[in-house]
Amino acid sequence: MCPKGCLCSSSGGLNVTCSNANLKEIPRDLPPETVLLYLDSNQITSIPNEIFKDLHQLRVLNLSKNGIEFIDEHAFKGVAETLQTLDLSDNRIQSVHKNAFNNLKARARIANNPWHCDCTLQQVLRSMASNHETAHNVICKTSVLDEHAGRPFLNAANDADLCNLPKKTTDYAMLVTMFGWFTMVISYVVYYVRQNQEDARRHLEYLKSLPSRQKKADEADDISTVV
Repeated sequence: MCPKGCLCSSSGGLNVTCSNANLKEIPRDLPPETVLLYLDSNQITSIPNEIFKDLHQLRVLNLSKNGIEFIDEHAFKGVAETLQTLDLSDNRIQSVHKNAFNNLKARARIANNPWHCDCTLQQVLRSMASNHETAHNVICKTSVLDEHAGRPFLNAANDADLCNLPKKTTDYAMLVTMFGWFTMVISYVVYYVRQNQEDARRHLEYLKSLPSRQKKADEADDISTVV
């Protein structure tokens, strides 16, 4: 049976059209023989794990113009190998699970989403088929590097390997810490040497003053003897 609010037709396979149907979630009673599935222009906010696992003939999946924010690990389990076109454009997707698009053969459209560009997104795009074309349409709404915000993902990825940033940051912090300790040690050594020099100078002056005091004492004895 055709899901409520959708139109079904047979033309080279079963086409299920649920566009502009005010759907808040993906129907769970989709026919297993579905080949083309249009769920665009609705109010769908999530893709439940394994929701498409029984649609073994699915070739086209259109989820554009919804409110999807995140793609979980098993969102496309069961259809990753058969899909030819996947449209996720014009949603609210900021990030995806690093394995969300594993084994995905489809040409993916993911433009016009508020992407957060980081190591995970870099790994995801590199693992996808036709990743260059897909990545070319990704604009960084935000990024782990502030200067990449508003720029195409490819430019950001070419400027810096986003997966090496934490290590570089850690290395930099360690370098700063080591420099701080080194500065403290040098400062202490300099202080210690100067303090010792000052003590040695005072002690030397004290020693120099001893003969003169002894001489004055002898002179006083001579005067008393004469008297």
